Amino acid sequence: MNHEFKIVLFAYNFQHKKTVDFIHKIYDVGFSISLILAADFVKINKPKSLFNHAPKPESILPKELAESYKIPYYVVKHNSLEAQHLLKKHEINFGIISGSRILKKELLSLVRYGVLNFHPGLLPMIRGVDSILWSIYKEQAIGVTAHLINEYIDSGLLVYKKKIIIDKNDDLQSLFKKNYQLQLDLIPISLNLVFENSDSIYQFEKLEKNINYNSYMPYKLQLELKPKINTYIKRYFQHES
Repeated sequence: MNHEFKIVLFAYNFQHKKTVDFIHKIYDVGFSISLILAADFVKINKPKSLFNHAPKPESILPKELAESYKIPYYVVKHNSLEAQHLLKKHEINFGIISGSRILKKELLSLVRYGVLNFHPGLLPMIRGVDSILWSIYKEQAIGVTAHLINEYIDSGLLVYKKKIIIDKNDDLQSLFKKNYQLQLDLIPISLNLVFENSDSIYQFEKLEKNINYNSYMPYKLQLELKPKINTYIKRYFQHES
């Protein structure tokens, strides 16, 4: 590991599978975390969901796991002055997101080598939320994009992106599982790319900001999408074969 990097994990302070899995994965592949900034749960108004694809929450809380790894853990709003103070106090110069809202420019400017996000869609085609549903709806490939963020939605610098491999026996649930696993698989690849190129980090391809991004898919469109899923899987299985 490059010891010049001190990593903050932007996370959620509740039972959250992605946060727990990211902590384990980062350590499993030989890196470590110097600070966790965990935001409390905030209820978001979403359309009714036709598809139950959310991963089951882990029984262990992120705070408990952080204690086992001896990682300093603070419950803060990510864009707060307190969060900025903690970044400075712990001399953080790189970040990873396992759970966060849009981070503001004032916060990002404090993290010298950038903040890495794993977006569950292929940028720049699929921006915003409900990426897998919108990928199917727009007949785009499903995959993950690792990128160094800026203050705009799903913009910044492209580090690495990869499509999932679709099998003829897949269904929507398995597509979500494959895409989630791909986020974990891209962690070591992306970290090594960033760390190996830290002197020329801004030579990564730029992802231009774009006001066109997806919000949560309305229930009416979900109903339209449901009968198209098998056709989509068949098409992309044949395309990849």
